[in-house]
Amino acid sequence: MSKSSFVSFDDPIIEVSSLNFYYGTSEALHNVSIAFPRKQVTALIGPSGCGKSTFLRCLNRMNDLVDGTRVVGSIKLNGSEINSSGTDIIELRRQVGMVFQKSNPFPKSIYENVIYGLRIAGIKNKTYLDESVEKSLKGAGLWDEVKDRLHQSALGLSGGQLQRLCIARAIAVNPEVILMDEPCSALDPKSTARVEELIGELRENYTIIIVTHNMQQAARVSDYTAFLYEGILVEFGKTNSLFMKPKNKQTEDYITGRFG
Repeated sequence: MSKSSFVSFDDPIIEVSSLNFYYGTSEALHNVSIAFPRKQVTALIGPSGCGKSTFLRCLNRMNDLVDGTRVVGSIKLNGSEINSSGTDIIELRRQVGMVFQKSNPFPKSIYENVIYGLRIAGIKNKTYLDESVEKSLKGAGLWDEVKDRLHQSALGLSGGQLQRLCIARAIAVNPEVILMDEPCSALDPKSTARVEELIGELRENYTIIIVTHNMQQAARVSDYTAFLYEGILVEFGKTNSLFMKPKNKQTEDYITGRFG
């Protein structure tokens, strides 16, 4: 990343320094350094295979689940190194929740889907669980649509509703950061618009980092945008500036459709 594109924040929630990531001997990320501001939306853009999703999964160590991977460099959450041997992975993933490209509901009721993480944490107080379900579904903009069928199977929901259910499940455990990996790629335009609207509402309480292949979506929903190409962070800055007046020729070529 060029020095001219570096953006610093007084109190970033996540700081990534000199991050390199390997699948076996293949290097997927090259010396990535970036800081993420609190309660803002940052979009990660770039062509397919550029490392966006790999980078996103580094932020809550989801890549640990892939054999043969290796991380070199630093990722700090609230000043603490997440790759240290003493990191509580379950707690990390509570603080840094994730919404995947394809909604992944459990074959359980809507209610049980939302409180899944709370049950794992050992919480049994029914009043607390009931309140969490209502608060989380309201936060995900889904409460009015499902409040009368909380104990019916979640698998009966539409695609857009399922994705919002997964967002409700993510926020039920009170995370600080929500990672979204192309959350709208499988949705119709109406459902996409609802999720985009929801992202705007969630930024009041959460830091959101979203991978999207849709540059119009990045321009609509994000405060900051990072452009990655072949595992390198090419440019990072305020979304309006990056789209209207990119500092890097490669960024300009990508957002104007010359490649990618």
